[in-house]
Amino acid sequence: MKRWDMQHIGIFDINFDTGERYWSAELRRILRVPDGMPPEFLVVLQHVHPDDRRTLLAFAMEPLQGHCRQHRSLEYRLVDPDGAVRWVHVEAGTAFRAGNEGDVSRVFGLVTEIFGPKTWATQVETFAFAGNRQAAPVSLVEKQHCY
Repeated sequence: MKRWDMQHIGIFDINFDTGERYWSAELRRILRVPDGMPPEFLVVLQHVHPDDRRTLLAFAMEPLQGHCRQHRSLEYRLVDPDGAVRWVHVEAGTAFRAGNEGDVSRVFGLVTEIFGPKTWATQVETFAFAGNRQAAPVSLVEKQHCY
């Protein structure tokens, strides 16, 4: 069984009653956000791939719509300043006020980078997203000569 490496899991916590918002140091690293940057959703959106922004916005707004599930998950892409595209996975929990399942008091969760099967597809997408106009690199398998 694979063990989780807690050094690669970012944490967020939003308390709607107090207005407090928290991002762990690891979440800031995953988002490529400096330590002094306030933990605001707009900051996250600025780093999200344009094709994933609406999906993430809908996911983030669910707690305010009155029909939010207690546990939700989502995968979306981040775009680094150098144009590199990375996938992240979010597991979000919702705390409701006692006796009122539609009244959210807190949203918290874990964010981790996805490594593995999506890596190759992401590398190709990064190449294209960065505005490269030359031919995409071919794999070593395609370069091998068959006799």
